[in-house]
Amino acid sequence: MSTRSIIWFRRDLRICDHPALLAAIAESDEIVPVFILDPKLIKTAGSKRLAYLGQSLRLLDESLDNKLHVIAADQIDALKQLQQKYGASNVHISAEYEPYGAKRDEAIEKAGIKLIRTGSPYAVAPGRVLKPSDQTPYRVYTPFYRAWLAHGWRNQLRNQKILPPLRQVRMSAIFQIGSCQMAQF
Repeated sequence: MSTRSIIWFRRDLRICDHPALLAAIAESDEIVPVFILDPKLIKTAGSKRLAYLGQSLRLLDESLDNKLHVIAADQIDALKQLQQKYGASNVHISAEYEPYGAKRDEAIEKAGIKLIRTGSPYAVAPGRVLKPSDQTPYRVYTPFYRAWLAHGWRNQLRNQKILPPLRQVRMSAIFQIGSCQMAQF
C-alpha cells in the first residue's frame, strides 16, 4: 500500500526550495498538494490582492502539473475530507510564527489533524540565525546578513520530475476569482 501525505501550501507558494514539500516527498509515495482559501479572506481582500493570489496559484498549479487543489472552505473540514478521501495521515506545512497562523494551527491539531512543520515561509526562520555572543536576534541588518550567509540556505528541489504522483480531488462547485478557478466543497 502506498503512503500519501498532504502538502498544504499557505503563504509559501513555491516548490524549488519548499522545506515542507521536500519532507512530504521524502516520506510519501504520493502527495496531495492543496491551498485552502479562507472564506473570510475572500470577503475582506481587495480585487488586486485576489488577482495577485489567483495568478500566483495558477503559476503554482502549472508547476505541479495542474494537480493543485484550491479549496475555499473551513480549513479543518477541508483537511479532514482530503485525509479521509486519500487516506493521508500527515499534513505537511511550513511553520507559522504570527499569532493568526499559530492559533489556526493549534485549532487544527486540537481537531485531531496531525501537522508536520518543516521550515518556514521565510528565507531564514525566526530564531535560526542568532548572535553568537548571547544567542539573541540581530537588530542590525548587516551583521544579520553576514551571519545568514555563513548559516547558508536549505537544499533545493533541483529536478521537479522527482515529485511522486499527484492526485486530483473532485469538487462540488467551481467559481472564479480573478483569473484563477477556485473549488469549494
